[in-house]
This record gives sequence, C-alpha cells and structure tokens, in this order.
Amino acid sequence: MAVFCGIDWSEEYHDVAVVDDSGTLVVRGRVANSAAGLAELLGMLAPCGDAPGALVPVAIERPNGLLVSCLRGTGRPIYPINPLAVSRVALSV
Repeated sequence: MAVFCGIDWSEEYHDVAVVDDSGTLVVRGRVANSAAGLAELLGMLAPCGDAPGALVPVAIERPNGLLVSCLRGTGRPIYPINPLAVSRVALSV
C-alpha cells in the first residue's frame, strides 16, 4: 500500500494527514514546530510503512524552512504546493 503525507504548515504547529493510494485517511495529527515535533512526525510515518528503502513522500505548503530542510535531510521526496493553487482548484471543482 502506497501512502502519502500532506502537511499544513504553520509557525507554531503543523497539521499532518497521511492517506493511502485510494485517498483513505490512514493517520492525522498535529505536531509542534520544533525538533520534538519533527520526531513526532517521523513517529507518525513509521507505522505507515516509512522505512529507509520506502520513504513516505510529503506535500507541504512551503519550499523552504527548517521543517522542509529536516525532511529533505531524511532523503524523502518533498513536494511544495502553493496553497493558493490548491484553493483555486478546490473552488473550480
């Protein structure tokens, strides 16, 4: 089962959702914008199949910043998505 992680970025915390390839919610939560929050995020991904050979890809609202840098450091694919683009698609559907 392939899973994908989406992160709604914020200065104080991040809302996280992991869905499978059919769009079913696997896990969701909120993590702090801190080292402890990153550890918690990685802990959320581990039971979803996140492993060195099969890292869960992450879509996030920002192309840069500490969280993005840390996630890139794990080697996982990161997909920055402009939130305005998402809102425009959602409005047109």
